[in-house]
Amino acid sequence: MYGNVVTMLTKRVNNSFNKGKYGNWFIRKFKKLSFKQKLIFSFIFISIVPILFIQTLSLYNITLSMQKKVNELISFNLETSTKNLDTTLNSYTDVLYQLYTDDDLVEQVALMNNGSNDDKIIAFSVISEKLKNAVSGKDGVRSIAVLCENNGIAFYDSVTASSIDNIWMNYSDVTQTSVYKKAIESSQMVLEPTAFVENRDGKDYYLFHIAKKMIDFKEFNKEIGVVVISLDENVIFKASNQLGEINNEKNSNGINFLFDKDGYIVSFPKKEFLGKNINDFASSVNDSDNDNIKNLLNEALLFTEKPVLINSFLDEKTNWSIINVVDKKYLFNDIYLLQRITVIFGAVAILFSIIFIIYISGSFAKSIGKILAAMKTVQEGELSIQVELEEQDEISIIALRFNKMMNRISLLLEEVKNVTFKQKEAEIRALEAQINPHFLYNTLDSINWMAIEKEEYDISKMLKSLAQILRYSISKSNKVVTIREELEWMKQYIYLQQNRFNYSFECNISVDEEVLSCEIYKLLFQPFIENTLIHGFEGYTSGGVINIIISSYKNKYIIIQVEDNGKGIDEQTLAAICNNRTINVDYQGTGIGIRNVFERLRMYYGEEASWQISSILKEGTWIKLTLPKLD
Repeated sequence: MYGNVVTMLTKRVNNSFNKGKYGNWFIRKFKKLSFKQKLIFSFIFISIVPILFIQTLSLYNITLSMQKKVNELISFNLETSTKNLDTTLNSYTDVLYQLYTDDDLVEQVALMNNGSNDDKIIAFSVISEKLKNAVSGKDGVRSIAVLCENNGIAFYDSVTASSIDNIWMNYSDVTQTSVYKKAIESSQMVLEPTAFVENRDGKDYYLFHIAKKMIDFKEFNKEIGVVVISLDENVIFKASNQLGEINNEKNSNGINFLFDKDGYIVSFPKKEFLGKNINDFASSVNDSDNDNIKNLLNEALLFTEKPVLINSFLDEKTNWSIINVVDKKYLFNDIYLLQRITVIFGAVAILFSIIFIIYISGSFAKSIGKILAAMKTVQEGELSIQVELEEQDEISIIALRFNKMMNRISLLLEEVKNVTFKQKEAEIRALEAQINPHFLYNTLDSINWMAIEKEEYDISKMLKSLAQILRYSISKSNKVVTIREELEWMKQYIYLQQNRFNYSFECNISVDEEVLSCEIYKLLFQPFIENTLIHGFEGYTSGGVINIIISSYKNKYIIIQVEDNGKGIDEQTLAAICNNRTINVDYQGTGIGIRNVFERLRMYYGEEASWQISSILKEGTWIKLTLPKLD
């Protein structure tokens, strides 16, 4: 809300200011100011006015915000208290669960209902001992009892420690009690609200009950009684009231208390109000729950004549509402102190900021001036300029980026020069090696027909393959072709080499169907085949094997692997080949050469392409090329 008010007023001031002649005059003057003057003027004008305006509305805004935060915090604490309460109650319901599922206990209760007098006496003793053991070490347990369907009672009372004196002896028929009826009618655990039970030895006992009916599953789910734990109200109070006792001066500014779904008070600091209904404190029919709570607090002499903040949270497991009441004046007392401190520090901050901005603006202007001077030098053609700033701020980061950019530009220019030189050198070599392709093709064609006339069909086939290889190799060496086209050429090349080396080796080609239509640059892996034939299989008359495997990786890359079982490469030569992704030993043979392949890979694909070479002497060599798929 505060932000919207500021925005609306700012827009109105700006509109009014811009429409007038003074607004136009101000804009013209402002545009003529230097960066330093604009920074100083803008800070003074923009900071002081909003600060004064903020100071006017800060108390109201902070109060609302703090109240919201406090409500959220209290709600969170209430939820935490509820979980703590549920955990505490669960520790007692677990005891009940162990009891009503105890087959031996069920059998003893059945004897209490239908056994002989001797059986009943024995069963009473066994049940009482089980009940005593079940709650041993459990705080807050006043009594635990089994209320049988025949009005019999087996119990353990922690206060009387008697076998005949307990809180259930005051009832002529325990099967007519509210807790018994509710437990029999429900399939779940039953919580009976807190109520005054008795005064013993000058102490009042306010108890609540947790009950669960017992069933004899052997008798077709027959209901045989109810097991009840009677707990002191302090169990609930300690579990749900994290602020401690109300009489504790440190925590006397807030309390938690509970009432059930029917409005009966389950836990309260003043015990005489336990068991009463919250609606009994209504002063009129139109009173809300908060009104009833305030009336209850006044009658209990708690927070008398004090403004209070009331929050509630429903425990869905027990259907109890946990109420938190906090002294509002105590809660927000620090806000007013904070407001006074804010005003004082605001005034000091404005004065200090004016002095500081004058210094900072001068420093910024000086740094920006250095960068502008460097840009002007670059504009004149000097690319080696560097900006040196002592500050460690955003302006220095800009200067650092500027320096890096200039260094990068210088490197790129040098790379462009080198690439251009290499390109021209390659063009010159290509021109030097170029022969008339038509002359070559026509000559081979003539020789082919001469071989056919003399019925030298093997020679004819080899001449055709050679013509296809030359036509494929000479025509546009940098052309992009499909892997299918490259493999067709490769088969012709391998056929000629097998004839040349008298079929001393075999070549196996394995390729994924999905990559056949993918495109690569021509003659990328032929030099590796040629290197294997010339160096790897040197001296071989048979048994040579070359495997060419082409596959797809992650649908983004093409993997080309060339394997052979040749002589291998020694460690020194292999290190020279792999050093810095280039080679110092040139194994070109009659092909383009391994060095050329790596240079072309770098030129075509940049850093996206990679290659690996491994070799073992007398076992063979393995080469892997990883190429990105071309769009």
